[in-house]
Amino acid sequence: MLVSPTMRCRESALVICGWLLAGLAVAPLAAQPASAPSILHPLQRPQSTPPGQIQNTPDVVALAFDAESKEYDASPGERVAPFTFYITNIWTNDVLIEKAHGSCGCTTAILPADPWRIPPKGGGPVQVQVNLAGKMGLLSKTLTFYYKMLPDLTTINVRVVNLVVNIPPPPSALGTMSEADRKAAMIKAAADAQTIFKGDCARCHVDKGRDVMGQELYAADCGICHESSHRERIVPDLHALKQETDFDYWKMIITMGKPHTMMPAFAAAQGGPLTEAQIVSLATYLNHTISHNFAGAVGNVANAPIEHATAVP
Repeated sequence: MLVSPTMRCRESALVICGWLLAGLAVAPLAAQPASAPSILHPLQRPQSTPPGQIQNTPDVVALAFDAESKEYDASPGERVAPFTFYITNIWTNDVLIEKAHGSCGCTTAILPADPWRIPPKGGGPVQVQVNLAGKMGLLSKTLTFYYKMLPDLTTINVRVVNLVVNIPPPPSALGTMSEADRKAAMIKAAADAQTIFKGDCARCHVDKGRDVMGQELYAADCGICHESSHRERIVPDLHALKQETDFDYWKMIITMGKPHTMMPAFAAAQGGPLTEAQIVSLATYLNHTISHNFAGAVGNVANAPIEHATAVP
């Protein structure tokens, strides 16, 4: 059978159209990615915190505290500041508090159990103590709770509470002196400032500060005069100085004293009772807590790591 040229053209056109239609049918499939990402509900998304890592702000609030911060006014000579925090588990599952860690060794907490597993709606008190030995002024500490929200035993969550203690100056040894004895001591010190390190005066101005550092040394050797309720007007209030001070200023004053005043030289090389290490620790403490750097004052005791400062050699 003979095929006319017209029929052949029609057949070729049909074949080409078939190819085009097949290409259009396959093209949408080829345009799709190999594996489209699945969309997860927010609650199905994986935790951003790797297993075993500490998560500072859990998505779910599990623990309720009766207060995030507590303040205590200590009495003169009080050695320990007591605090009590009440904790409630407001989550749907058990919470396991593994430990409560203070910002320094002087702050300790006692959990009802170790570790302490709290059922939903359960809770109880946590007793906290801050050791005040050798401390004075405004003291700020933190207590950090490390806990897990069961059944997750890998993620460690934390909560932090604050403790503030107002500590009055220690009772001055000068308070045991009669008015006449104190006046006589003032006359001797005015004539020779170094006399406070000699004879009976040494019991208060030398012995109490022996082998101590920083804040405790300030309470023993400086606070006895500058923080005393019997402070004479001639003895300056270090909290109200009208001049700029820094570490070098304090170190120089402590080392050399101040000529023609009642401020003695505390350095052993000048006849005083303090070693170089004690002077450095005392100057560090003063620079952190009694700041008069008016161009950019350092914060008070609440913002300074005093326990670290007292360890400066």
